[in-house]
Amino acid sequence: APRPPVLNGTLWVLAGEQVRLTCSARSHPAPILTVSRGRRVVAAAVYERQVRLELPAAAPEHGGEYLCRAENQHGHSSLAFN
Repeated sequence: APRPPVLNGTLWVLAGEQVRLTCSARSHPAPILTVSRGRRVVAAAVYERQVRLELPAAAPEHGGEYLCRAENQHGHSSLAFN
């Protein structure tokens, strides 16, 4: 199963600031990585080591809980962040 994802980036931003986050995970075979907010996938990478979430200008409606999930045929792991 994939190792637990690792988040790289800042979670503290002011409205209007750019947001750049990467979520990475290692596994063999390479994982499918997704970042979702609620039931909506907002970023995805297939058979890659990392997925990138970019917002050109943060707004209050972008706040809330997100989930980075790594999965392959051997299992899955995830990391929640706000």
